[in-house]
Amino acid sequence: MHPASTSGRAGFRTLLQVSLFHSLIVSSSLAEDVLETRYQYYQEDHGRVRVDSEYSLFSTDLSDTMVLDGTFLYSAISGASPTGLPSYNGEHVPLVDLEDERMAATLGLTTQLGRHSLKTGVSYSNESDYLSLGASVSDTISFNSKNTELVLGFAYASDTIGANGSPLEETKDTFDWLVGVNQILGPGTLLTVNAGLGLKQGFLTDPYKRVLINDEVYHENRPDRKVEQLLYVQLTQDLKSINASADISYRLGHNDHGMLSHTMSVALNKYFFNKRLLVRPSFRYYRQSEADYYAEEFTGDPEYYSADYRVSAEETFNLGLQMRVQLIPDRLALDLGYERYLTRGTDGHTPQSAYPDAHSFTAGFHVQF
Repeated sequence: MHPASTSGRAGFRTLLQVSLFHSLIVSSSLAEDVLETRYQYYQEDHGRVRVDSEYSLFSTDLSDTMVLDGTFLYSAISGASPTGLPSYNGEHVPLVDLEDERMAATLGLTTQLGRHSLKTGVSYSNESDYLSLGASVSDTISFNSKNTELVLGFAYASDTIGANGSPLEETKDTFDWLVGVNQILGPGTLLTVNAGLGLKQGFLTDPYKRVLINDEVYHENRPDRKVEQLLYVQLTQDLKSINASADISYRLGHNDHGMLSHTMSVALNKYFFNKRLLVRPSFRYYRQSEADYYAEEFTGDPEYYSADYRVSAEETFNLGLQMRVQLIPDRLALDLGYERYLTRGTDGHTPQSAYPDAHSFTAGFHVQF
């Protein structure tokens, strides 16, 4: 596998963590068994990274107090991505081809014990040069006639990192803690507040990325420890007058590598034709500052150094539209979606060609038994 696939890999590891913590935000039990399958086509502009993914999800009631759920993902990755070296002409950054496959899965068991909803989960993700194994546990505790929920969660992942064509075999450990509150504020109004703390230690460097130091090419080198903090707030409001609901959220992220990020999103869930059609337009804005060790190229004798645009100062605009069509009401639904990503560097000196715009299409089915 080639350098740049690490971007997608990092994104999917985040997806795994989010899926394991999903029950912390929403109800952990479902009224019916659910099976969902989707295909996603992701393509960056100008022949950059392409990802074809097949994703499946299931949830089944084992008893009145126990729910089993799981996910499976297969992705084929190809295309090209920046090496980290500066552009030769001041415009286009050098690219290298990549190709790989990824398989990943999660499995979770939720048990209702009085006012406690206890969930345990495991995760697995494998590529030709990366293996991740994880476990998580969470407890959602109901208070105040179920109008208030306290959420406590912990997740751990052990990763093994390699590099094609080399004997590299390094390890990384990730620990994540989460505390949250779900509060019903009134009829149709739900407030969610989560605070998280994360610790990564071990090999945090991308083994494929290169940097230019004193006109010589080196592998990048990042600190072997990172502490991250996050704060997430979401307000969901039922809009009965227009047969819809709205979600507004904000996420603040910070780590001790010098990066501060802000994510703001808004989405409208609008029903049509007696709830036979659900349309969800959405908008998300993301902005981050650069890491302390980021630059296009270096001089002297720096301790840490990376020219990876993913740790530079950047902003992303995400426009999305999802639809769910009830082919058989409450039994079979068709899901369709499109998203457009527009990314820009904000440091004033990194070439804009380093930042890929992209679009993705999704299609799948949702079945309830």
